[in-house]
Amino acid sequence: MNAVYDILVNNNASVSFFNAVGLPRLAPYWPRVFVSAALFELIFRMGYVLTPVMFPSTWSRLKKVERYKWCVRLASSAHAVYMVTRALVVIANTKLRSNPLHGYDPVAESAFTVTVGYFLWDIIDTYKHIDIAGLGFMAHAVMAFGVYLLSFTPFLQYYGACFMMFEVSTLFLNIHLGLEDLGLQDAIMYFINGTALVSSFFFARIVYGTILSINVWKSIANSDIPINPFISAFVKLANLTLMGLSYYWFSVIIVTAKRNALDADLIRALDEMDDKKKE
Repeated sequence: MNAVYDILVNNNASVSFFNAVGLPRLAPYWPRVFVSAALFELIFRMGYVLTPVMFPSTWSRLKKVERYKWCVRLASSAHAVYMVTRALVVIANTKLRSNPLHGYDPVAESAFTVTVGYFLWDIIDTYKHIDIAGLGFMAHAVMAFGVYLLSFTPFLQYYGACFMMFEVSTLFLNIHLGLEDLGLQDAIMYFINGTALVSSFFFARIVYGTILSINVWKSIANSDIPINPFISAFVKLANLTLMGLSYYWFSVIIVTAKRNALDADLIRALDEMDDKKKE
């Protein structure tokens, strides 16, 4: 396998192609992108095989759309766990931190091939199920794919690792939705995870994400090295789109949390009224 891999990446045609398209740092890694996409498809498919065995009663009552979303969350969670752990290593790299705009690092590039592969899979899967996923998730997949692909120019590799910390909230969101599918809304774990979800989403995506966005825009404006206008424009558009979606999704989370709290209060009030009637 190593010999085949070397043949694919260590040849003049491959190197020349990626130099020509402006992604020279992707030349040694590009097969991993497609392998990663295939692995996420495998995880997605395995959800349909393993979940009925592990949670037979839950699976039997889930509708077709709910089963699809369950399996998508398995792939999403696998990506989130991998990338958060790898991103922490990249963020700790002082050499890369000293040049956050144009610096590059093999650890970051190896990790980003997985992310590019994941979002490639996400684009294809979302397109096939656009009626379920919606345009918002398609925009998210396309913009994220583009930004992390451009990191191989190289560009924004340090900031890319920082933004990957958004995935902490993805883990709590997937657990939250999974607990709902399992019918565990009354469990203490559901409350604890819900609190972690709101907190992580707010601090990781809204607060930290806004600070990072400001720093990225400042770094681009003050760069001593000329930046391709197309790359600069796309990164800014992607940042506005992804942060806009984060603000919108956070508002949805807050509204949903308030509604659930009101529903819980209403249920308690009705129960108390019923108890009084019985007395």
